[in-house]
Amino acid sequence: MRTDWASDLSVTRSLTWRYLFALSLVAVLSTAAWLSLHLVISEQNSTAVVVNISGRQRMLSQRTALFSNLLVNAPKADQPAIRSKLTDAIQLMERSHHGLTHGDESMSLPRSMSPAIHAMYFDGPNALDRQVETYIRIVHELLQLNDGALTPTNPQLQYITQNAPNALVSALDQMVRQYQLEGEASVIRLQKAETICWAVTLILLVLEATLIFHPFVRHLKAILEKLQNVTEELQLHQDRLEETVRQRTAELENRSNALTESEEKFRLISTVAKDAIVIIDPQEQVIYWNPAAEEIFGYEANEAVGKNLHNLLIPMRYREAAHNGFERFQRYGVGNVIGKTFEITALRKNNEEFPVELSVSSFSFRNNWHALGIIRNITERKQMEDQVRQLAFYDTLTNLPNRRLLNDRLRQAMINSKRKGHYAALMMLDLDNFKPLNDIHGHPVGDLLLIEVADRLKACVRETDTVARFGGDEFVVLLNDLSTEQTQSISQARIVAEKILNSLSAPYRLVINKTNKKTNNTVEHQCTASIGVVVFIKHDSDPDDLLKWADDAMYQAKDAGRNSVRFYDCQTDALHAAYNQGKDLVQK
Repeated sequence: MRTDWASDLSVTRSLTWRYLFALSLVAVLSTAAWLSLHLVISEQNSTAVVVNISGRQRMLSQRTALFSNLLVNAPKADQPAIRSKLTDAIQLMERSHHGLTHGDESMSLPRSMSPAIHAMYFDGPNALDRQVETYIRIVHELLQLNDGALTPTNPQLQYITQNAPNALVSALDQMVRQYQLEGEASVIRLQKAETICWAVTLILLVLEATLIFHPFVRHLKAILEKLQNVTEELQLHQDRLEETVRQRTAELENRSNALTESEEKFRLISTVAKDAIVIIDPQEQVIYWNPAAEEIFGYEANEAVGKNLHNLLIPMRYREAAHNGFERFQRYGVGNVIGKTFEITALRKNNEEFPVELSVSSFSFRNNWHALGIIRNITERKQMEDQVRQLAFYDTLTNLPNRRLLNDRLRQAMINSKRKGHYAALMMLDLDNFKPLNDIHGHPVGDLLLIEVADRLKACVRETDTVARFGGDEFVVLLNDLSTEQTQSISQARIVAEKILNSLSAPYRLVINKTNKKTNNTVEHQCTASIGVVVFIKHDSDPDDLLKWADDAMYQAKDAGRNSVRFYDCQTDALHAAYNQGKDLVQK
């Protein structure tokens, strides 16, 4: 009995230890399997969240590009609402990017990342972190601009809607794919570990069923039921993941359609634009030529595309400088060029030269550097500027410089005299017999005389000298670069003054109306002039002093009997002595 009891006890102990050992192994393996399952679910959730946030980055880049374009082109009444939406979108993109790169518990984003993901974000000149940070910064710069600075040619808008989308969207797509691949690989590894754990557990359960009978069978049934529940849960997660993938695919298709629509809008804008829009490749060859360029330059698109832009539109004498400038533009980037305009001389198809205004920007297309130029014909503006300058500085009747331009040239003459050490002379001239002509024949005839006097005065001086109309029948002559000696300079001024007296004293034949040949429309008139002269060098006083002294000398000439010349010595102030003596201050 004792032997049987001992044997039974030994079997019981053996079965008990086996049961405990098997149960411990099953417990350990079950725990490992559950942990593996938990890791699989966590990894799938984490991958789904990361893929979703990464995909949202791509959607936000498209949305900000769309809102940026709308902000520039929308009516002013709609711009505040669009600006608010653009601000929300770029802030969400900035927060999502920070969560992806540094982790964010509120968005279930991990703080760590794989070496491959880290390299895509931070390594290399085209790192995604740099691209996204640059994109966010430029959108903030666009938001800081006032409404008046928001134009289709704005460099920030060009970057957001044309330069960044292709490279940035491509990089984001690569990042999404990398996250998906790594998530799938991690899930597969965890699933393999889980499978191994469950396989070993099943083997132990079979052994338990074989060695320990019914208790282990019941336990095995319970494990199988749990396994079925886990499988169903995994299937549910798989279905959710597939639905997420389908949604992301639909979003990508929508973004692709939006990008296509943006390209079509660009083509439409460039078609209706009044300014020429030209795109050239790194070899300076034209690859895009809009209708406005055809109208401005005379070349059809098929004539311009494929040709060297500078050889096509730049005059020969400027081409070498244009080529060198383009090389610097390629080598060093836009630098101070972006956002600025330049006035250059362009060439039409018929070899006619005309002024244009040019603004340049650069962008990447199919991994190649390209330049975009917006060219505006400013011929009419230049003509208007010339007309305004003519009205501001020239007398409308005689086309001579007026008082304003005379004062400027007189100041320049004073500066030049001081720098070079040469004398200069200022002559004040008044017609002696002008009023009777106006009283008898009227102001139109007087105007004809003034025009003739202006022509005779210009014929008496050099091109470097100045003849100006001071007002009424008064004229001023400014002689530059006379001798370095005072006596010789006074002699030179007297020769010119006497030449003017002789020229102005010749008879005038003033034709009133050339179309009526049956009547005598010619007025003959005799006219002389009184001239006051001041010769100066290194003069530091106000230019009005020189004009006053010349005017005083002119009145001295009138008092002396008209048709004469009088000099004022600005160094000795000898004008009053000349009045008393009735003599010139010049030594012949």
